[in-house]
Amino acid sequence: MSIESQNGVSHRRSRAAVGLAACAVAALSSGVVFAGSASATPTALADKFASTVTDDGWSLDLAATKLSSNPVPNLATTAFTREGFVSAKVTGTIGGQGDSAVKTGYVEQGLQIGCQIDVSSGLGLGLGFSLGPSVGVSISGVPSANVGVNASVNPSIQSTIAPGTITTIPLGKKDLESSKASITAENVHVKVDACMGPVTIRSYAQLSVSTATSDNTLFVYSDPTWL
Repeated sequence: MSIESQNGVSHRRSRAAVGLAACAVAALSSGVVFAGSASATPTALADKFASTVTDDGWSLDLAATKLSSNPVPNLATTAFTREGFVSAKVTGTIGGQGDSAVKTGYVEQGLQIGCQIDVSSGLGLGLGFSLGPSVGVSISGVPSANVGVNASVNPSIQSTIAPGTITTIPLGKKDLESSKASITAENVHVKVDACMGPVTIRSYAQLSVSTATSDNTLFVYSDPTWL
């Protein structure tokens, strides 16, 4: 190959590299705008209900109410952090006249979180930064795993997620000591790091009851929303 043709190849490669860098910077700029333009107004989500009758005659009712999501601009003002606040109330009820006594039962609530694009391995854009080893989720201001009379508040819950997967994070669990139990979580802080693009969240509620003759579990899920 001649020097002239080699120079032509080199120039084409340089132009291609510049084009890729420009696209990457544009993507980052879009990410910054996306991360900083989230709504600061809570979005109310539809209540969800489920009910069933066990084989031994107990009526079970599960309700997820006061559901809302409030995505906000993240305090770090980065393209790879999503931040917001979620609220939910879960109520489980046992009614009717069953043939067998209820041995155990509980209600539980939590979040399911998905990340679109994992950028935790870093981006080779020459921007002089690196990110952590995995997508991180931090949730603070929620009850401890088992909510009782002397329940405490955990400072935070941390987990990791990967692109294309959904991570389930329990927020609270309460044993049924009577015919009704509920958990209310208001303005739970959720922060997701090292994720480029939208983060999808939905809350879930669970009611589980066990007798000598049957085990029953009900689930309801909120409508998905963006963080």
